[in-house]
Amino acid sequence: MKLPDDKIDEVRRTADIVDIVSDYVRLQPAGRNFKALSPFTNEKTPSFIVSPDKQIYKCFSTGKGGNVFTFVMEMEKVGFIDAVKFIAKRVGIDLSAYDKASVATQKDSPEHDALTFAAKFFHAALTTPEGNACFEYFKQRGLHNDTISQFGLGYAYDDWDRLHTAAQNAGIAIETLKTLGLVSYSEKAGKYFDVFRGRAMFPIFSTAGKVVGFGGRLITSDTDAPKYINSPESPLYEKSKLLYAMNVAKDEIRRKGEAILVEGYMDVISLHQAGIKHSVASSGTALTPDQAKLIGRLTKNVIFIYDGDSAGIKAMMRGIDVLLEQGLSPSVVSLPDQHDPDSFVREVGGEAFQTFAKAHQRSFLDFKLDVLRASDALSTPEKTRDSIRDLVGALLKIPDELAREFYLKALADKLDVGLGILQNEVRRQQSQLKERVRKAPPTVAPPPAKAREETHGAAVVPLLRETVSVAERTFLKAFLESTYHGSAVIEFAHAHLDLLDIRHAWVRQSVDFVVQRYAAAAESNKDFDVSTEITFLENAELRNFISELLIEPPISERWQTESAMNYARRCLTAFLDACSKLMLRRYDESLAENIARLQSEVSEEKIAELMLERNTLLKQKSEAKRELDLLGKNLVV
Repeated sequence: MKLPDDKIDEVRRTADIVDIVSDYVRLQPAGRNFKALSPFTNEKTPSFIVSPDKQIYKCFSTGKGGNVFTFVMEMEKVGFIDAVKFIAKRVGIDLSAYDKASVATQKDSPEHDALTFAAKFFHAALTTPEGNACFEYFKQRGLHNDTISQFGLGYAYDDWDRLHTAAQNAGIAIETLKTLGLVSYSEKAGKYFDVFRGRAMFPIFSTAGKVVGFGGRLITSDTDAPKYINSPESPLYEKSKLLYAMNVAKDEIRRKGEAILVEGYMDVISLHQAGIKHSVASSGTALTPDQAKLIGRLTKNVIFIYDGDSAGIKAMMRGIDVLLEQGLSPSVVSLPDQHDPDSFVREVGGEAFQTFAKAHQRSFLDFKLDVLRASDALSTPEKTRDSIRDLVGALLKIPDELAREFYLKALADKLDVGLGILQNEVRRQQSQLKERVRKAPPTVAPPPAKAREETHGAAVVPLLRETVSVAERTFLKAFLESTYHGSAVIEFAHAHLDLLDIRHAWVRQSVDFVVQRYAAAAESNKDFDVSTEITFLENAELRNFISELLIEPPISERWQTESAMNYARRCLTAFLDACSKLMLRRYDESLAENIARLQSEVSEEKIAELMLERNTLLKQKSEAKRELDLLGKNLVV
């Protein structure tokens, strides 16, 4: 048994796409819609649009579009059912009664299945005699059994192909294992081998709680092997877009209004075990804009607690600038010498750790100044000048002008420098930046990917949205808009589709899809909503194209100010006009060809034939127009 349709409909009706998307990006009003920087790219100009009226989104920088379900599927890298559950939890709808049933029947992707299998395989290995050494390693690090279970920790056998053999026996394709970096092929031995061997295993989860990769720490005596290895990038795992433990920390981060950011797996696991559950880890990599955005969905306040060695300090200095650029407010806690978050929290306990952190929390500006003083970067006028320029450059990354001005004033006070001098430096750097942008060579956008679909005649051709004619685009836009105001246009299109001269496969497939989904909804006595139905489009390019049409402004901007009834009539009129153009297009083209031939013909006999052909075409066009007018009079929205 799967999730009942009425429950999915309840989630869809209850969820507001504006609220859900606001968890990921900062939306700003833009007329009837909202706009934001794309969550899919690192753009500087907003191209991401959300329509509260139609409950859809469109990203014009990537072409992606859809509804609240497809948005969560895209952001969390989950399937449809998991997206429904995710949103249901967010809006307070209990689906727990369907958990076991839906889990049993809803299949994940082969990649998710393989990663889940591997995670269970590694975790189970801890209970074997061979895995006992790894289990004891975790215990020596102070981890409790329930913590080991909560984070799914495990052991990779110090064996050539233990995982590979088990996965093959379970029917997991070798290509899937290779893609995920779980196995590799040895040309010398002529067979596959496990990538992770003799290591303590840390499953890496997506924000939604799906295993997407692994980190493995060496626990054998092999000095030639790297201490840590991680899964490679895959369709599910983009290291720069994930934070370790975000899946278990996100609710507490939102509740407390702040996130603690640490470096390693053990740091964050020990903090969670000690009750500090709003902590996440960058997993030893330099903090990225995407990771900063991930935190920014939940809070603007970030507390850095990295190791106090030179590498940790450099990482925090760089990370501060990344957070500032994303509009977040970073602060820093420096631990006592020779301590990292893991060792310190195990020594003093969770409560004392938090007390210490609160007492020693510094603003990012104070931290940067302390680092500069400790490195003698403020010891001479020349060094001080260069350091001030670097600090001003960091403050320029703050998008909020008021906050930027506040920090400039604080910097002036701390260094005993006139605020006007710093403001002049701001203007100088801004001018330099504009000049660099002006002189930069224009970027050439890569050609759009060619989506290949079968056309109505079964020939495979490239489908580019630019090839959709104005007439067909207008027809489809009016058709989709009209579906919000009743079912008449759907029934009309279904009954007279053969009369319409639709030549682009996307347009025909869109109409066919809407007609089919409408028929299925009517048969089940369900309401039809095109914004919801696009979830079920398997062709992502076609879904993006439909979303773009739906979110585009009305054919006339004046329509937005009219009543719902008048707007529906406008859509109907536009639909009928577009139908007329498509129904009469073949006659118009034939007549144009006929006239061209008449103008070049010299034979009286041929001219007579062409004139007869012209009269026939005019008569057929007139009859078709009368038929269309009659059909239009019977069409009521």
